[in-house]
Amino acid sequence: MNVRDIVRKAWQVTQVHLKKLIWYGAVPAFFSTLVSSAYLAYQYNAFKNAAALASHEGMGLVRDIRIAWDIISAHPKLTVVFVILGILVIFGYILIPPIFRGTLIHALMKIKNYESIEGSMEVGVRRFFPMFEFAIVSGVFSIITIFTESSFILRWWGESVFFILLPVLLFITAIGLIASFLFTYAEYFIVLQDHRLIKSIGESVILVISNMRKTILIFILMLLIGARIILNVILILFIPMGVVLITGYLATTYLQTVGIVILSIFALAVLLLTSYLMGLFNVFATAVWVFTYSVLVEKSQPEIKDVDLGEGKVEETD
Repeated sequence: MNVRDIVRKAWQVTQVHLKKLIWYGAVPAFFSTLVSSAYLAYQYNAFKNAAALASHEGMGLVRDIRIAWDIISAHPKLTVVFVILGILVIFGYILIPPIFRGTLIHALMKIKNYESIEGSMEVGVRRFFPMFEFAIVSGVFSIITIFTESSFILRWWGESVFFILLPVLLFITAIGLIASFLFTYAEYFIVLQDHRLIKSIGESVILVISNMRKTILIFILMLLIGARIILNVILILFIPMGVVLITGYLATTYLQTVGIVILSIFALAVLLLTSYLMGLFNVFATAVWVFTYSVLVEKSQPEIKDVDLGEGKVEETD
């Protein structure tokens, strides 16, 4: 099975079984989008009030703490509600993705083998700890981690130190990209063969190196498809986003409560739509890699054929 056949079959499976699988892709995407939005808002506010760029060192941090304390003091009940919601979101962001990721991988392999996906959730729960460990290991090499470290250096130590450390950051980024590429199949060894983390990573490295060309082709193809989907999401949401933002601004100017309600409903709708589209892509991308993994593993295991040795007879000796 070549790359084109794998992608075509993965898209067919995604279309046929989307109703059963979309939850395993969309729910983790919901929490990831929510946390990512909060993270980007934090980074924006942090750069805006960066100590290295402020007129007085530490003024931005002091002002943020003072504003937060004023809000908590003025709205204690609302603060408690937001704290509870924040805790629920954090738990959902930590617990749900490893379980649903394992469930999705197992369900897609079942579908490939024309079997029922019943029991896939149990497998996802059983594989939670090694999948969670893999998420931590891969997160160390992720672009988000590098970006966080870079932004921290830029905000607190200034541009001069940042440019001095830039070669080190670029080297770490390159190592992270190589490691992420070599770890491509680790999740599938964890879920489908019940291997431990270290063994799964080792098997993934061997499988990637042994099938470098096909893995690179699919890797690049999925990056292009992902970029196109993100662009389509932006284009789809751009026009209604502009209309609602203008309406919300006008409503907020003249009727503050109405404006807040409109913006809240719009934000929730955008979050749900984005989660659905990203969940769709997660299902499709996972199907591509599950089918690729299956083909490569079957190819790497040579078929052992029985050899006909004939009907040899054992001669009796005195």
